[in-house]
Amino acid sequence: MLTNQTPLPALARAHRDHLGQSHILVIAKGAWLLSTGRMAPAEQQVGLHMQPVKRRIGDLELAPAQRAALHARLQDEVIWLDHDLAPPKPACDVMVAGYATAPFDHPHPYIDAGVRIGDKSSGLRAFAPRFWQDGWLGHKAKALATTVQRVPLSYAFADWPSGFAIEQGDETAYLPWIEALHADSRRRSHARVPAGFGFWPENAVHRSKHSGTFDDAWLRERSPDLPTDFNPRFYNAAHPELQLVRAPQAGTAIRLVHLARQAIIDCTFPALALAVQARTAAGHMPAPTAMTADTIIIEPDHDRLSIIWRALVPSGQQADAVRSVRLFKTANPAA
Repeated sequence: MLTNQTPLPALARAHRDHLGQSHILVIAKGAWLLSTGRMAPAEQQVGLHMQPVKRRIGDLELAPAQRAALHARLQDEVIWLDHDLAPPKPACDVMVAGYATAPFDHPHPYIDAGVRIGDKSSGLRAFAPRFWQDGWLGHKAKALATTVQRVPLSYAFADWPSGFAIEQGDETAYLPWIEALHADSRRRSHARVPAGFGFWPENAVHRSKHSGTFDDAWLRERSPDLPTDFNPRFYNAAHPELQLVRAPQAGTAIRLVHLARQAIIDCTFPALALAVQARTAAGHMPAPTAMTADTIIIEPDHDRLSIIWRALVPSGQQADAVRSVRLFKTANPAA
């Protein structure tokens, strides 16, 4: 069905959208080197992930104090990278799969890390493991280590129920390793502000609120289609601060701060435009459909920036049914 005239991994598959309409979903993925800004050679291109990429917590890069704090969770798995099979997303996700890293590879009491793409930025503070200690003056945070060098940027270590859940009366609860810069979990009654640059699962509040209502009425009247109140924003898996209205233009400046052993990494958004051309059973070729870049994945430890493009082509019926699609490069977008 798919003729791929690009060097990128790509696929085409049948897709039924949340409105019940049938389409051909086309997905392509390309990788660039952060250090040079050039497209990675073919042998370094990353294939499309058909399943989420999971990591055992015990296999993450952890210091002894971090392992001690997580001793009961070391066998648990976290989703490090999402699968790539989602339909087009309303916003452009920016996700960092990696670690907050102390500058100059020298441990600090905490690490302030940030991402900036054009005029959009997000920051967080990453800590050494801390726990509540009860004293004469009430609870206070006590650190298991005075400094930290690397902190995994996973939802599993953020301030929310599926990360570090602090229950009232739990005297040994650990504080989150990752906090928003304007948050402070050192008070037991603090307002929870989940922070993180990586993938967020479906039960995260900013995703689950868009999932729709799966009740008895849905079961009777809509199943297996999605609920009528489903919002495609559910597919956006990045932190809300890293969901862009649209993909950056070619040449947009990108800066990573304290996300690798090199304290600051500067690069620009690559220039590449893709489109798909459908061919129907009757041999007709409708106007090409532009592919939209809606996911940016940054892996500083691998010197890699990946972009995922998506497009939906109506499947059509009878003579207008789509029999094949062609993926090709178009003129570079304006910088």
